[in-house]
Amino acid sequence: VVDEYGRTFRFKNLRETVKILNSDYSFRNAPSFMSVLNTEADARDAYYEVEAALDNYFYHDNTAPFIAYRLIQRLTTSNPNPRYVKAVATAFRTGKYDGDIGSGNYGDLSATVAAVLLDKEAASINLDANPFKGSLREPLLRVIALMRGMEVTSADGHPIFSLADMDEKVGMAPHSFPTVFSFYLPEYTPSGSKIAEATLVAPESMIQDMPKVVGLLNGLYSL
Repeated sequence: VVDEYGRTFRFKNLRETVKILNSDYSFRNAPSFMSVLNTEADARDAYYEVEAALDNYFYHDNTAPFIAYRLIQRLTTSNPNPRYVKAVATAFRTGKYDGDIGSGNYGDLSATVAAVLLDKEAASINLDANPFKGSLREPLLRVIALMRGMEVTSADGHPIFSLADMDEKVGMAPHSFPTVFSFYLPEYTPSGSKIAEATLVAPESMIQDMPKVVGLLNGLYSL
């Protein structure tokens, strides 16, 4: 059997039924357990099962729109419309964007990122006036942007510019996620705000409480 992504599967026409003793209960396909002896066959079976599980996640119908939505949130706007998400998800599935960008293979990130950055919702200047478009810039990126704009350089004898204790001062530090879910949740909405009234999300605002905002302003002013 060849699926829509060109993968070939060979299925064995076999049915197993397990019946529970002294019961009318039964189920199909008996479970298979691996030996604890760690033989070559067990290692092979474990590898195949992990590969099958990863393929199941990777080719799941929800994977393309999930990745599309998350990439759009990080790169362009926090609240993309369904058409935008569908366009990026389609590029992920087909591996092509605009006919000539991408390899044509499922999951091609060059086509996916091109769809994110070149879509009309990301590139149109007319949407700059729309208050529902765009996203709140992360505090660390604000600091880096100002440093680049002011052409900040390190002092003599100090080749590395240190940004110490940034997580405590502005809520973010390079490569210092507080959890595996990054600095903030992608579906976060600040309570009691106009954003919440409009049923929108603003993930970056999750780490910007009043002390962090004051710390950010003080830090920017000190530069």
